Amino acid sequence: MRGKDATKDIMRSFDHDYADELIERLRQIPEGAKPQWGSMTREQLYAHLADVLRYSMGRGGPPEDQSTWFSRHLVKPLFLSGLLRIPKNIKVPGLESMPDGDLETLQAVLEDYLHMVQAGELEPCPHVYFGMLDVDSWARMHVAHFEHHLRQFGV
Repeated sequence: MRGKDATKDIMRSFDHDYADELIERLRQIPEGAKPQWGSMTREQLYAHLADVLRYSMGRGGPPEDQSTWFSRHLVKPLFLSGLLRIPKNIKVPGLESMPDGDLETLQAVLEDYLHMVQAGELEPCPHVYFGMLDVDSWARMHVAHFEHHLRQFGV
């Protein structure tokens, strides 16, 4: 997908204001809510978002490089510019057995991530499909990823 909404999503600043808005929007997802696509539960979503943040901080184990020349040089720039969105129903290994998480843990991981960025301490991990990303590219990636899942749950 492409268009103004995707570009608008990717251009949002990933800062404390966005993190606060994110948590408030996630609070609006009712218990037992069914996603518009996929089978992830609300609690699995919390765990997934926290895990991706941890991964980008280098706390998710060694990265498994699945990038290709095509994904690094063609898809990545289109995605980071907002011309492409994350596709619906993309199959990510391990999501079907994702443990439940909670909003408080996700909020703590968000705060830790933002603190590391502000302190200049974040040394980003390579992205599994896009290769090396700097702090600003990871920020755009996180906003696009969060917005993808917020759309999935209609918030």
